[in-house]
Amino acid sequence: MTYEALDPLDSAFVTLEVPSAPLHIGVIIELDVADDLDPKSRFDVIKANVAARVHEIPVLTQRILRTPFDLAWPVRAADPDFDIDFHVVRRAVPSPGGEAELDALVGRVMSRELVPDRPLWELNVIEGLADGRAAIVLKIHHALADGVSGAATFARLFDISPSVREPAPRLDDVAPEPLPTPLELLSRTAGELLRRPGALVDVVAAGMERAADVIERVARGADDDNDDASERRQLSIFEAQRTSINGTPGHSKKFTRLRVDLNQVKVATKARGASVTDFVMATVSGGLRRLFDARGEVLTKDVIAFVPINVRRQGAEDEMGNQISAMLLGLRADIEDPEERIRAITHAQAAAAEQQREQSAKLLMNLAAAAGPTITSAAGRSLAALELYDHLPPVANVVVSSVPGPPIPLWLSGHKVATAAPLGPLMAGLALNVTVFGYVDQLEYGLLGCARLIPELADLRDYIAEEADYFLKTPVNDEELVGIDS
Repeated sequence: MTYEALDPLDSAFVTLEVPSAPLHIGVIIELDVADDLDPKSRFDVIKANVAARVHEIPVLTQRILRTPFDLAWPVRAADPDFDIDFHVVRRAVPSPGGEAELDALVGRVMSRELVPDRPLWELNVIEGLADGRAAIVLKIHHALADGVSGAATFARLFDISPSVREPAPRLDDVAPEPLPTPLELLSRTAGELLRRPGALVDVVAAGMERAADVIERVARGADDDNDDASERRQLSIFEAQRTSINGTPGHSKKFTRLRVDLNQVKVATKARGASVTDFVMATVSGGLRRLFDARGEVLTKDVIAFVPINVRRQGAEDEMGNQISAMLLGLRADIEDPEERIRAITHAQAAAAEQQREQSAKLLMNLAAAAGPTITSAAGRSLAALELYDHLPPVANVVVSSVPGPPIPLWLSGHKVATAAPLGPLMAGLALNVTVFGYVDQLEYGLLGCARLIPELADLRDYIAEEADYFLKTPVNDEELVGIDS
């Protein structure tokens, strides 16, 4: 019987998941469809090409199986009943098939959990769009990939020209073995528990102690209060104030997108001695500032962003699974002037980024390994069931993530990918995720929010667009650059 245990961080995305906060990531792409195929024929072509390539990405045909009571990490095993019909599906938007209708459908797709008795991915072919357009919503569980590995690995479903390449030859056509039963998984991993019932108490106690130790080290980030260190230290998990966008996410999600010219962004940021990441942080910060102002909400502290960071070694981008950690970054939403805000963000990032990366390098991995599956599973269920995120201090206020994308155009089954916007999850009381993705000469923002806590998500998108427009259209002079390190 062949199966493989997931790494602790990959496992945590399984054990922490609750129905109101499915932990999958994805991308929505729009296709240029200049052919004369009817929607059904186009769908059949796309499905056939995906089916011909799934063997090139083994995780697409593997199930994730949880040990009873989460006494051990979940395992991954080949699905003997894999059926492409469950994974490549047709959906349609209602008339008139515009951006609003498409975004609403994406929100509904991202609100639903992936079915656990199948491999955890889904490719939705969207029809009914205006002007005969077509779109794809691809989602995969976070336990299988992070943003970097997902983008690199799923590139195998695409081509770099209109010509559809031949799939790689199948090297092994041996039928998968039967999946292990829950009892077999339990006997493999919990023999000690069966022999010694008190072992479960030991596991839980040890996990809580190890997790508390990791959390304590993170919390020490706030210990140094001197002015110089305040710009360089890792922010504490206790520094974020509770805002109206923090709380237990509801089942219904909203999604919207924003697209800006990447070349213009590079020109605008270079003129200001800033980076594209600084631009993203400054525009999101300004957008949130406007949102809180519109709500009449007064901020007593800075807005804190939970920022995933890639810690995989160079050249390992296409290795599946999660090799990420996270930083907590102040967005300087307390600063009204956009130029002053981006200067402050640029200065703070330059001063603290390397130190924070070193301190945070394996934070999430270490925390997941320390807690163990039993603790993470119980914590996920308890926090959601008791709606404790509505009462506990938030770790941060918003997730802001940047994912590198392909610098060259891609094609799917002969259709050029015109746009590509990312989709990130809501988790841990954070009801807003802003993920940014570069594709060719475009910078795409994907905003996913809890429909209950952020019903005006489209307004936030417009606020961010106005902030971006300011930087792209406002020239800077030498006096404004004083104090900025190039």
